[in-house]
Amino acid sequence: MSDEFDEDLDEELDEPEEVASKTPSVASKTPAPRVAGDDLSIFLMSTIGPGEKKQKLGINTGNSVGEVKKTVGSIFGVDPSDFHLSHGGITLDDGNYMKDYPLKDGDTVLLIPASTAGI
Repeated sequence: MSDEFDEDLDEELDEPEEVASKTPSVASKTPAPRVAGDDLSIFLMSTIGPGEKKQKLGINTGNSVGEVKKTVGSIFGVDPSDFHLSHGGITLDDGNYMKDYPLKDGDTVLLIPASTAGI
């Protein structure tokens, strides 16, 4: 039994329509930075509660520390007023921008309880 096809495979196909114009835009859950900054991946280590928990997070250094704390609080299930962020022995101030601190890609930032932060 022979499986032969006599169809002409050289026919021209129509070009696909522009798919991007039909794709709805996706809104980011991360707030837009208010000042220009760099995109970094940092590790967050929570010292709150039993055991240490570690999570990776992409940030823009143009975001304020307070904005990042809101996101971090959601990730770890902790109210932002109950903890501070600390990097290199420095407690990050909520009113400052992440770029005000010497953060580099891959750095670890600690979540420390507000009651033990040295502010």
